[in-house]
Amino acid sequence: MTRPGSARHRRSIPKPPAELASRARQPAPVPQRAPHPALLAAGYAIFTLAGVLSAIYEVLLVPTRWGSTLIPLAPALAIISNVALPIISRNLTDTVLSALPPVLGWFVTVFVLASARPEGDVLLPAGKTSWVSYGLLICGALAGAATIALGNQPRDWFSRQWQRRRAVPAGSGSGDAR
Repeated sequence: MTRPGSARHRRSIPKPPAELASRARQPAPVPQRAPHPALLAAGYAIFTLAGVLSAIYEVLLVPTRWGSTLIPLAPALAIISNVALPIISRNLTDTVLSALPPVLGWFVTVFVLASARPEGDVLLPAGKTSWVSYGLLICGALAGAATIALGNQPRDWFSRQWQRRRAVPAGSGSGDAR
């Protein structure tokens, strides 16, 4: 015979679906205030400068060699910077236009540095190394454009994962708890 306080008597009673649904509901999101225009302008300037500096660094890495072997670091860094900078800018400022400044700074800087000077000096050479130069231009441009096109909504990945874990009712796993 089991007593009311014993472990066998304290089995979990299944809850009705309405109660589970109310537990999974999250409170309505509180609308956030828009950032102050001066703070937003400073953020745009900082991320434009970050795009300019990454473009300068990548253009200077085009002729990188290990011995006589050309190492294509510049296209890889162009992809990484033109994906990371707009996403970081978009998530920090929470405005749709904030993904543009780093990519525009990168575009303008790369295309200015790609032009030849009157003396004939170039930073993005043609010839045997042209595949790295064109890789930098094409990969960086495509990565930036894709990030702007696909990153139109702010992604708060950590809080979404946390909400999914909290929404799962306790004891709903397939474990063999008794």
